[in-house]
Amino acid sequence: MTEASWDLFRLFSVVARTGSVNRAAHELGMSQPTLSRRLKELERYVAAPLFFRASSGVKLTREGEDLQRSAGDMMLAFESFHRDLRSRVGQRSSVVRISATEGMTKHWLLPRVAELRRRDSRIYLEIISTVNQQSLATSDLDYVIRMGDPGENDLIGKRVADVPMGIFASEQYLAGRPAPRSLSELRDHDIIGHTADFVSFRNVRPNQRHLLEYFSEAAGIRSVVRVNPVANHFAAAGCGLGLALLAVPFAQAEGLVQVLPQETVTMNVWLLRRRESDLRKLTREVRRFLEAEFAASREWLASSPRNARVIKRKA
Repeated sequence: MTEASWDLFRLFSVVARTGSVNRAAHELGMSQPTLSRRLKELERYVAAPLFFRASSGVKLTREGEDLQRSAGDMMLAFESFHRDLRSRVGQRSSVVRISATEGMTKHWLLPRVAELRRRDSRIYLEIISTVNQQSLATSDLDYVIRMGDPGENDLIGKRVADVPMGIFASEQYLAGRPAPRSLSELRDHDIIGHTADFVSFRNVRPNQRHLLEYFSEAAGIRSVVRVNPVANHFAAAGCGLGLALLAVPFAQAEGLVQVLPQETVTMNVWLLRRRESDLRKLTREVRRFLEAEFAASREWLASSPRNARVIKRKA
């Protein structure tokens, strides 16, 4: 025997404390022969007898007394380590870290935090609001609510909703100039251009790509401002700076007006996670809650045209 496992020292400590192999076996939930065999393994390892055995129980030898002191110190250190570990792991396990786009965070996720906390007050959310495709592994995230391309192949999850994107402006802007009647007229308008971090349109349906092409062309001609993060596109449109390509339900919630409402681009919404996320009970609760809430709000996120505020061009 070249090394002894920690479990042998734990068993020895219980026998030394109780003074009886039978009582120790009962306390440990194992048979007396099995415990005796494990003690002999430890004695072979230390190459010395640890107990005097008698009918009334056991008594420690000099080597056993020395080992008891050392094992006692190890047990105290291990118990301290265990308490500290449980505290640290428990603190992290109560925090659920989610990455979501700014619009999704403001108009969908944050309004649901109070209900989630009402169901389980132990849950604390840490929300990273960004349109960038955050990596769950490097960012220690539990969930990503992602629009467009689901991204990393090592993540699991499912598509939970579809969100249309359309062209919006403020009433202030449209009061000063007529709304476009067609995509080709976008080039005659001020455009709030997007930066490189905008949501990925890789998986856009082919029959909807013309909207992106016309909008990008117009942005290249008359982009009055390019702003980051994307949440400021809503603010820029609200300030009357021009037309912006925005998620329809969130733009409607901001009080903006949709032009060319028949022209939209549908984006998939994905709820993604690592497989390891399911190891935490509270994290599993959050996933079930989010999935149920997405199912309940699917119609609102899809933003049917009848719910939209639109402006028709005056003759």
